[in-house]
Amino acid sequence: MKALFLFLVVAAFGLAGCAGTGNRDASMAIIRTDVPLKEAGPNQVTPASSTLRRGDRVSVRRVMGDYAEVETMDRRRGYVPVGVLEEQ
Repeated sequence: MKALFLFLVVAAFGLAGCAGTGNRDASMAIIRTDVPLKEAGPNQVTPASSTLRRGDRVSVRRVMGDYAEVETMDRRRGYVPVGVLEEQ
């Protein structure tokens, strides 16, 4: 359990550190579970118009608290919870 916690902390700091570097490859992540892509912002109240699927690759643009702004391979942008990202 302690090792899992340490991994999550290191991964979160890694994503946060890479998000602003401008290096697209350094900020890549894989979606771990199906999740709505909130295009209007992390607090979007209307239903999301699209869903990211497990295994989708995204570029992490920035991390803000519990959410990350991501860009999909087909250039859609939106927000997902940090917990669904696996750093690559």
